[in-house]
Amino acid sequence: PSPAETPVLDQEILAELKEVMGAEFDNLVRMFLTDAKKYIDELEAAAADNALERMIAPAHTLKSSSANLGAMAVSAAAKRIEVGAREGVLPRPAVAVAVLEAEFQRASESLRKLVA
Repeated sequence: PSPAETPVLDQEILAELKEVMGAEFDNLVRMFLTDAKKYIDELEAAAADNALERMIAPAHTLKSSSANLGAMAVSAAAKRIEVGAREGVLPRPAVAVAVLEAEFQRASESLRKLVA
């Protein structure tokens, strides 16, 4: 699905996590928001240097951690970066990171409301 069709947050995944984790859910969300920002910063730096090989690990981590939290649009954007960087075909890496960052902003606004 295109990013526009991908939900910002998968409510089923979130509901299941809340049920399983209870009070720890808020910590998980806060940790994700902090860590994701670090990975996006790493991706921005690598994109600025046109260093595709340095984009693979943070994109991979972000793809997994955001999917685990139900942030599917973030996960999809990270996957595009990971696959493109791994295959050495990521035209305009800075643009790909900007798309990822926009999706992260949308997801983080929604996630912050859950842990208010």
